[in-house]
Amino acid sequence: MKPFTAITTAILLLTSGINLMADDFYNVRSVKFLAKPGKDNVGVWVEVTDPQTKKKQRVFQPCLEVQVQVRDTMKAADTFARVHLYDPNRNLMATVDQPSVATRGKGKDFATPVFYNKGERVTIYFALPEKVLVQRWSAVVVFGDQQGAAVGTFPGSLSMFGLDFPEQPLVEGKVERTGERKTALDPVTSHVVKTGNPKQPQITLFVRPPIGMTDGSQAKGVLAMCLLAGSTDEIKRKLQRMEPGEEVGGLIGFAEKHQLAILAWGSRTLWNPKMSHDELNRQINRELDETFNDVAKAWEKGVKELNQKYGLPEGNFLLWGQSGSAQYACRLALRKPQYFLAVHAHIPSSFDKPTVEANQVLWLLSTGEKEGGYPAAKRFFMECRSLGYPIIFKGVPGLGHSGSSLTNRLGLHFFEYALSIQDEKATFLERERSPFTRRKSSDEPWPEGFRNPAFVGDIQNQDFFPGEDQDVIPAAFRVALPTEAIANSWKK
Repeated sequence: MKPFTAITTAILLLTSGINLMADDFYNVRSVKFLAKPGKDNVGVWVEVTDPQTKKKQRVFQPCLEVQVQVRDTMKAADTFARVHLYDPNRNLMATVDQPSVATRGKGKDFATPVFYNKGERVTIYFALPEKVLVQRWSAVVVFGDQQGAAVGTFPGSLSMFGLDFPEQPLVEGKVERTGERKTALDPVTSHVVKTGNPKQPQITLFVRPPIGMTDGSQAKGVLAMCLLAGSTDEIKRKLQRMEPGEEVGGLIGFAEKHQLAILAWGSRTLWNPKMSHDELNRQINRELDETFNDVAKAWEKGVKELNQKYGLPEGNFLLWGQSGSAQYACRLALRKPQYFLAVHAHIPSSFDKPTVEANQVLWLLSTGEKEGGYPAAKRFFMECRSLGYPIIFKGVPGLGHSGSSLTNRLGLHFFEYALSIQDEKATFLERERSPFTRRKSSDEPWPEGFRNPAFVGDIQNQDFFPGEDQDVIPAAFRVALPTEAIANSWKK
């Protein structure tokens, strides 16, 4: 791919395009050619490797910048946008079938938004083929759906006479419309909470109810997800785009199956991501505690406000995080355990000091045996177990710092189990409130499935045995596996 210097000067003679013909629903507001990046390097960039130095570099792609608009909110997936390119003799040279991924600022690299919102002017970009750019060219931009479309041209003075493109019947209104056009509602709402701490001044919480649900009080639970993302916009797009079974190891499909609302927010690194509490001195630990305590209090405040506003469940959340977001999730659960039924943290690498209060939460800690934080993960597991935590540990042989289909399956079976013992936890908490039955930190875990597990795993040899045979595994290597489904997915 050649940089812009290879393009002939003839291209620069072309003028800005304008909308030619608008559907009653869709509109192409403007069409412009970008021969160089726009303000703040906006536009289409690609990564190429220099054949001589073998170094990678980002190269700007000349592109069309197209502004579109819809009358009512539409899912981008239910629309199309494409560009037809013609030579000076009005012969079709190429078609760009969809918008290109474009840089729009930090954390804002995407081709189209998930939704085109009612009345909002949205900019999309089309990288132009090099074979077109070496000569004079013109373009027709078409934006619409199967019931109608709008068209714009570049240059704006381009005559449509003699130009053929497949969407002409749609643009000219010659296609019979079948049924009503399906407008969409954005299922994701956001809530901003100030922390009072300059290291993370605010938290943006996002809520996505199960598909089709309009009343938060109808949700049967909450799946809390701490996500890695470059911006809050990126988190919102992830949640808008997620479809059952397609994202985050099956968790979205799990939430839909169990009618769980999704509560999500972005991770921030407010600690040393490669060192745990037992590797830091007391002063540093105290400073880190103060910072994250502020964040945890703000998170709790935001959750209470969302519960009040939307009627969401107030506790028994399932909490998930991976890598840096798993570090965040663990630290939050240690400080606010009353909100969580179960936590699955995958490859956290860095750990805070376990609290006695958090032994009321079910824990699944998964990592890779080749992951840098594996020794710290084993230490955390041992510390938690000594405090009566119901905790499962899985170190995957050969896995480094990456996701795993094995741990995804294990996590889903773990969350299934957690939901099945909610009544047992309610009984446990009721006993905990009584001064006559309060446990000591050295007590064994509260769930029956951990006190008398159906199976036990050997974290050293990666095998499991029936619960009655647990003595064949040394106590230091023994992990409770409360169901057959968990045991089978733990070993695979």
